[in-house]
Amino acid sequence: MRTTIKDVAKQAGVSPATVSLVLNNAPGVSKATRAAVSDIMREVNYRPNARARSLSSRRSETIALVMPPSLESLGDPYFINLMCGVLKGVRDRGYKMLLEIADERFDTQRLWEDLLLSNQIDGLIASTPQLDQDYLKDLSTAGHPVLLINGERPDLPDLDYIGYDDVRCGIDATEYLIRLGHRRIGHLGGPSNHSSALRRREGYVCAMERAGLAVRPQDMFSGSYWYDSGRSSMTALLARPASERPSALFCANDTIAIGAIEVARAAGLRIPKDLSLIGVDDTGSAESASPPLTTMRQDIHAISSLGTARFLTKLRERREDHFKEQLPMTLVERQTSIAWTAERS
Repeated sequence: MRTTIKDVAKQAGVSPATVSLVLNNAPGVSKATRAAVSDIMREVNYRPNARARSLSSRRSETIALVMPPSLESLGDPYFINLMCGVLKGVRDRGYKMLLEIADERFDTQRLWEDLLLSNQIDGLIASTPQLDQDYLKDLSTAGHPVLLINGERPDLPDLDYIGYDDVRCGIDATEYLIRLGHRRIGHLGGPSNHSSALRRREGYVCAMERAGLAVRPQDMFSGSYWYDSGRSSMTALLARPASERPSALFCANDTIAIGAIEVARAAGLRIPKDLSLIGVDDTGSAESASPPLTTMRQDIHAISSLGTARFLTKLRERREDHFKEQLPMTLVERQTSIAWTAERS
């Protein structure tokens, strides 16, 4: 026989209404009572009736995670970790997750609007949104609940946001290479319609200028966040004489860096003796790269889980406030960076 909310209330010595408050993470319950009720629910393996909760609250208890349109993202370690982090946050709050892709059909047919207006979802989580994604503007204008994970949109202040400080990342990564003695440092950037790529480049330029080093346009590349971008940028650099190349590269993510390393090693360059590199992410491919990649670590799983939990709590409590949070990344030194000396230049 299925355990009911009345069974939990009787065993905990509280009213069914109190159990309901605990289930919905609502205020009005002491910490001790909340802990006691939660313990009993775990002991008896109580599973709330999601449909009944949805009908009583007029909520679906479901959110949609919107992934980038490129199929490559579904196999990229960064997005896999992000998706798993969101799923953890969803499950921890008793919600369900619907997966969507921000392709042309999703945008032009306004599929997101159908999901919200038909009460199939209570809110939407967008991963690394592009600056030119119009559906986010429409969502913001209509006042629908949306959480951005990384890729902040300053032009849309009414959207909740959690992410990493990309400007600080660019500064820290570039200054690390400068401390190693590198004076000609290149930047293999991401797409120009991603705020994360633009801000990491901003940080790179800031660090170079602070150190009194030349920012050479020919040493700065824009592309995508995929392997091919790193490969093509490295191919362009190798077309120059060795004396006209950077001695180090700050790459906008690990995938770009690994693509660049593959091309450089195939051309006979020794990493890091001939060229130092640092990436961004540290989602797993960096540590397993050959050689293991120095990188700026962002725990995308943890931040996605944290942001999702806060977002769902806000939805359940029907709060109208907005939260914004940026965290610093952590330098992880491995084997693709080395000090540059006059004898080697």
